[in-house]
Amino acid sequence: MYPSNQVIMPVLGMNQDSGKIIQWLIKEGQWVKKGEPLLEVETDKAVAEIEAPASGFLSDVKAQPGAEIPVGTVIAVILPSEPAPTQKPAEQASSITATPLASRMAAEHHVDLVKVRPLGGRVEKADVLAYLQTHETTGETSQAAAGLPTRSVASPKARRLAAERGLDLASILGSGPEGAVLEADVLSITPAPAGPAAPDVVLASPTITPEPHPEQVPQEITPGTIWRIMAERITAAWSQTPHFFLMREVDATRLMAWRETARKENGVKITYTDLLVRLVAAALVNHPRLNATFQADKIRLLPEINIGVATAVEDGLVVPVINRADHLTISEIAAARSALVEKARLGRLHPEDIAGGTFTISNLGMYGVDAFLAVLNPPQAAILAVGRIIERAVPVQGQVVIRPTLTLSLSFDHRVVDGARGAQFLDTLVRLIEEPLGLIT
Repeated sequence: MYPSNQVIMPVLGMNQDSGKIIQWLIKEGQWVKKGEPLLEVETDKAVAEIEAPASGFLSDVKAQPGAEIPVGTVIAVILPSEPAPTQKPAEQASSITATPLASRMAAEHHVDLVKVRPLGGRVEKADVLAYLQTHETTGETSQAAAGLPTRSVASPKARRLAAERGLDLASILGSGPEGAVLEADVLSITPAPAGPAAPDVVLASPTITPEPHPEQVPQEITPGTIWRIMAERITAAWSQTPHFFLMREVDATRLMAWRETARKENGVKITYTDLLVRLVAAALVNHPRLNATFQADKIRLLPEINIGVATAVEDGLVVPVINRADHLTISEIAAARSALVEKARLGRLHPEDIAGGTFTISNLGMYGVDAFLAVLNPPQAAILAVGRIIERAVPVQGQVVIRPTLTLSLSFDHRVVDGARGAQFLDTLVRLIEEPLGLIT
């Protein structure tokens, strides 16, 4: 058991033995409140924000960005009182005590925190706003002084795009929660076109011979961290795990009716993914072999049913997890999924949001995809790929009728699940989709 003031490299996945520090969100010597984001850590699953375990001053930082640290290692401590300064007076400005929000706001408005007089023991958001109301930042009047809201919250991709385009985040109206600036908000801003360079010499002749068109160079994109992790995991899963696939077309009539009823009864937005999370969890109760993993030449049956939902974000794919889905109601699943997806879009997923998944659902039906085969999400033994609901002509009691159908594709780890077990699970799931009342019988 670690003391509550120690910052340790956490375990974010079943197979994780280390984590890579991306950046410290709080500088050493600064005050941090318990529960506030402290640093970003990269694992084989995603980049996650680690929260401060206690309130106090960050001290004794033992690992810098880029370091690969074994799980359980103490990487810093939180002290209840400010440590004695060891730097020279000229260096004290770099360790001024301020909240993360105040620091970000000051940076975006080019405010030197040394010049801000805090009302309390550290610089707060209100202190920076008060400074902006009476001073001008570098070359421009602050938004606060102009009566405009400041925009200090933005997704990681939005920040990168704004920097690449030379845009000021504080001037962009965010559409996310609490005014957070998203990628779409940055893309909606059209940068001012650069004017043509003035010629050094005025040509006497009106006829100008155009220069040869330069050879086209292929555009190169440097993948972000999440995309790189996704690529590495998919490559490892496809090359190291023996996949096999089963597909089945399903009558979605009852599923659609269930969704409409659930929406009216619960008064919340319920998606087909929410319903499938509940149905898959129920099917796994009867087929525990699929809720398993292959480790050290042994099949390990997992005690909880935790359904991961593959979610596309600005910079790749993440899989937040709905824990103990077999014990949740539809409205509880919908609320959990909605909150996780929003956190994923903003890059605010916590370690517990992506850890412990035992089965994954990937739904591309909303993109008009009829069917697809998904690569396993290691170390899980199965993943369900879901296509769109579309009307098809199907035989019913000797007659051809039009019914809404969807195609399910299941991918399995053949070391854990054989064809017969996979087919039995798929049959159970199909029966539940075609008659959801089977959940209560």
